[in-house]
Amino acid sequence: MFSKSLAEKKLEELTGGFLINKRFENTLKENGLMIADGEVIKKQLKREIKSGVVSVDGLEIRLNYLMKKKAEEKGVKPSKSGDEPIDVKYNVKNRPLFAPYKKELDELKEEYDKKEQKVTALIEKAFAPPQITYDKFMDSVKKSDKVFNSQYDSANNIIENASQETPRMQMELEGRLSTLKAIISYIDDLINELIINLSSSKKSSREVDLLFDDMEELIDSIKKYEH
Repeated sequence: MFSKSLAEKKLEELTGGFLINKRFENTLKENGLMIADGEVIKKQLKREIKSGVVSVDGLEIRLNYLMKKKAEEKGVKPSKSGDEPIDVKYNVKNRPLFAPYKKELDELKEEYDKKEQKVTALIEKAFAPPQITYDKFMDSVKKSDKVFNSQYDSANNIIENASQETPRMQMELEGRLSTLKAIISYIDDLINELIINLSSSKKSSREVDLLFDDMEELIDSIKKYEH
């Protein structure tokens, strides 16, 4: 695995590793944001760190700025600690329970299904059997698919059976949405790396191997959390 820079380590400290940590989750809520928004911000900061736009010293300031900017874009007002974020564009009294979560959940499911089919097709093209790597990679995708659908079903079950919205249920839903986003993010990276591998005259599965190892680590961490 590649060693991480000081800025990358600082970003993990502030926001979490594969999954968003509780401190960052609470900060997002205070700014009227969801965990999915935090994932988007994390990904942007990772790109900015790699391109040298932001340094370790200015990372926390940049993180706070991006959260405020995202809140302004969504039209939400920061809430007091423990209160539900105030959505000025969406009156909670005039919508079904957990409507925004349900919409995002179904969109993530549709996105994942399409990308899962694409990454499977690329694996078959790049590592046709009887290569050992083919079985390894396909097994990883199957594990990813199983965990993704388990998290989706769990979130959907909460939405369909809830009689009222509570902070605990919101926290559970946002945690599952964060997990689904993390899995999709890895699928995206795998698709890009497989495309590069197929387009290269000097094919090597090293980068693909590393990405699959990272995804296995993510899946294992989710399984441990579930138990």
